[in-house]
Amino acid sequence: MVKKGKAVKQVATAAQLLERAETLVDQLQPELAIKFFQKAAALEPNNSEIYDAIGELATEIGDPHTALQAFLKSIDVAPKHNPGKYLYAAQLVQGEESEKFALQGIAHMSASLAHVPDHLDESKLLKKQICDAYCSLGELYMSDLWYVVASTSQHLSYRSWRSDAHDAEAKCEHYLQEALKFDLGLPDATQAMANFRLVQQRTDEAIAFLDETLKRLNACDEHTMPSLEFRIVTGKLLVEVEKFEQAAYVLEGVMQEDDENAEVWFLVGSCYNALEDYDTALEFLERCEAMLSKLQKDMGDEFELDQQLDTVRSLIESIKQIEPVGDDDGDNDQDME
Repeated sequence: MVKKGKAVKQVATAAQLLERAETLVDQLQPELAIKFFQKAAALEPNNSEIYDAIGELATEIGDPHTALQAFLKSIDVAPKHNPGKYLYAAQLVQGEESEKFALQGIAHMSASLAHVPDHLDESKLLKKQICDAYCSLGELYMSDLWYVVASTSQHLSYRSWRSDAHDAEAKCEHYLQEALKFDLGLPDATQAMANFRLVQQRTDEAIAFLDETLKRLNACDEHTMPSLEFRIVTGKLLVEVEKFEQAAYVLEGVMQEDDENAEVWFLVGSCYNALEDYDTALEFLERCEAMLSKLQKDMGDEFELDQQLDTVRSLIESIKQIEPVGDDDGDNDQDME
């Protein structure tokens, strides 16, 4: 009698694991996809593209440790392949280490750009990546230049210099000027320069860059339109230079895509208040108050926006106390009689 042997368990190949991982990505299961990519990496430890995939997915799901380890492994295995991984790594660390990764990425991308004809899409992509990297470096040093004391009622800012800011200012200027050299007409570099000029208290130049940023935003299509966060920052900068009408325009555009951000409702309401369109201001501010009040009720003791809610309510009350112009005219007519 022949004994039946145990079935031999087949081991999946790297190609099969990668195929399964890609399927899971398409099915919006990034956590599970990462596990299959990691199994594939164990079989192909010199395949940098697998580590890049792990890093990008881990970044998307908010797992910075896994992301950084994957990008570092990719850099070690293939330092020149996919230089964009250096920019990912730069976002996952801080200070001088972030600057080091960003500059390494820029160096590799610049070397690649030298061999790519200008008319190709690859050239445009590399230029945009380099521009974005320089903007990030500028913002890295911009944070060392100032601190903001916010006016809670008007959402305006007053900036103060730190005594040791001179070196940071020079580096910020250098990096943002480099960003402009690779500018493709998108709003990123001009917005960064506008912010920097405000830090330097060079308001007229900041306004010029903001005007250009707004022009570029209006020219963007669905493929080039920057993120909602970017546009909110643009709106805040416009508020800071008292371009309230333009700020409201940008921020209301944001609301067409996301109308659940209470801060945006407050900002737009503040703009209309500054423009003395009080009815419209109340409409936005009261919606903001309702959103924050609901959040306060839902969160209970965990609610941490009491000061902001008080500010909104105070502004609403101050607007309601403003006497309509028509009533003043009527009173004057009666007095004349």
